Amino acid sequence: MKIVSGKFSFEDVYITPRPSELSSREEVNLQVSYICKHSRSRFSGVPVCVANMDSTGQIGIAKALHSEKIWVALHKFIDRSELYNFLREPESEYCFVTIGSSKFEEEVERLKFIFETFKTPPKICIDAANAYMYKFLDVVKIVRDMFPPAIIMAGNVCTPEGVENIIKAGADIAKCGIANGGFCDTKNKAGVGYKQFSVALECGQAANELNALCCSDGGCKMPADICKALGAGSHLVMAGSIFGGCDESEGDWHFDESGNKKSIKFYGMSSESANKKYFGGLKKYRTSEGKEGFVSYKGSIKAVAQDIKGSLASCCTYTNTKNLENLHKNCNFTT
Repeated sequence: MKIVSGKFSFEDVYITPRPSELSSREEVNLQVSYICKHSRSRFSGVPVCVANMDSTGQIGIAKALHSEKIWVALHKFIDRSELYNFLREPESEYCFVTIGSSKFEEEVERLKFIFETFKTPPKICIDAANAYMYKFLDVVKIVRDMFPPAIIMAGNVCTPEGVENIIKAGADIAKCGIANGGFCDTKNKAGVGYKQFSVALECGQAANELNALCCSDGGCKMPADICKALGAGSHLVMAGSIFGGCDESEGDWHFDESGNKKSIKFYGMSSESANKKYFGGLKKYRTSEGKEGFVSYKGSIKAVAQDIKGSLASCCTYTNTKNLENLHKNCNFTT
């Protein structure tokens, strides 16, 4: 891969086309298959994951996307009985169960029940805004020791050092990205962050060197950004608002004068609204690091999925990539 030195966001770069043996997008294989470093379980499917925000990481969305083989990280506040009932269904195949690092004993009990009740090992997303804390790494180690066959994705970090720590703690997939989500305000509040294309590039390389996987999380405003993240070397891309506002979304809908869906309320999981909803309000030692707003109605989530998959197939034809898994080998970038 060749790129001018510097740190870049997705909008700063373009993928350079190259002579291609492919004559149709139909020839492209959009599924990937990896053996995970620690669990030795197989991770396969289309390497796109719906974010574990409560506006997107929903069971209805997971059911709709199952046939597309697109992953969903279920948000951690789903009612337990509803979650357990869903996990019995084949449609839960491409889902991560999300836990946090707070109230950890409760989270572990939930995972124990899932692990003991269902036949297949769980896919677990351990989620924290700041995964550089030693406490978080301890949580990853405990979960790995308790559930050896589980595929574990953990984060967020945004540097190769962070990836190394997460993977060595026991994660199969490092979730990478800080301050680039469309509804994240960390860069304006804490001054912390790292441009997401460079995250996808550098953290993807770090994961490869450790024989592990990287999930680029954040900054995807359009399908091209997903193409660029995979082309940079990330193995999986997580996105939130791009999947928001679909028929399958549950939430606070706004309607036009004719009663048609117009937009849905959307907010980051560190926002004031999320803190009020799940934690009784912002603690005195915190500030809101999540933005709030509305996402316009998009129609069926299957149409969104088709737009993303069609874009990935087009990118592959431009770069002579028959298997999406190899896209990073064929991508040169210019600014």
